[in-house]
Amino acid sequence: MARALLWWRSIVGDRAGFLFFSALVFCLAVADAGKSVAQPIQAQPQGKPSDYQTTWEKCSQCHEETVKHFAQDIHGRTARFLSGTRATNCEACHGDPAKHLETGEAKDIINPPKLTAAAINETCLSCHAREQRRMLWHGSQHDSSKISCLTCHSAHHPKTSEKLLVKQTEEELCLSCHTEKRKVFYQRSTHLFRSEHWNVKVGCTSCHNPHGGEAGRMLVARSVNDLCYSCHAEKRGPFLWEHAPVRENCLNCHSPHGTSNAKLLTARVHLICQQCHIHMLPRHQTVAGKPLDIWYINRGCANCHPQIHGSNHPSGRTFTR
Repeated sequence: MARALLWWRSIVGDRAGFLFFSALVFCLAVADAGKSVAQPIQAQPQGKPSDYQTTWEKCSQCHEETVKHFAQDIHGRTARFLSGTRATNCEACHGDPAKHLETGEAKDIINPPKLTAAAINETCLSCHAREQRRMLWHGSQHDSSKISCLTCHSAHHPKTSEKLLVKQTEEELCLSCHTEKRKVFYQRSTHLFRSEHWNVKVGCTSCHNPHGGEAGRMLVARSVNDLCYSCHAEKRGPFLWEHAPVRENCLNCHSPHGTSNAKLLTARVHLICQQCHIHMLPRHQTVAGKPLDIWYINRGCANCHPQIHGSNHPSGRTFTR
């Protein structure tokens, strides 16, 4: 084609003729490409959805109720729009049922609840490993504690159909192991608050990823502060005058789950401040110039230093404005 263009340009010589011939060659090339695309493509062999339906029918001869419910849950519904090995059927978790169908013995079929935690997790991750929230499972705190997927989820007997949990809510599931956090529901300030209709507004999975997180404590963010800033963006800054403990870690002053103090504080306001400013404990110089005992100032340093997270005021060095 390039030689033909050079030959035509040497003959015609003018730019208009060269452009006309180039456009003609381009149109012919597009027409040839369209013919090649229009040729019929041979269908690729795929798994037959009827194979999965046949497997369900064989299993339902003895496990009628289990198969009936399985076809309606999130795993069974994959056979309606997926094909081949991507569709979930009984064999995906229980293995080849050929020998079990002949003998009828329980030992001839894989029963996931009787497997080790590692084997159970590998079975589930064979499909779920590519999901973003489960990519960090290996080496996580739950994985290291030998917790299996069936500890929290149930494929055939879930209490809730949304995530196939073994408890009615995520909070009840988490509190079944983390019992020390149950009291936060009844403390003065709590993060696990609910609406007037008792619907969960902030739950355990709002901050933690039970399948593995990027930071410690299986957090969904890279650090504690980044997680807090996702809701409390006004505390992010940058500030002209920064408070070092605040920028370091929000947990220096706050308890994330709940406390008996206001605003999730780990202690009363003046006691928290005195942990660092202990030199101000005996006497405190007021603006009026009269030294007063710090205990007299309503036991609240934030009464005069309200911008405790940081200040952008030119005179806010002491976070008073």
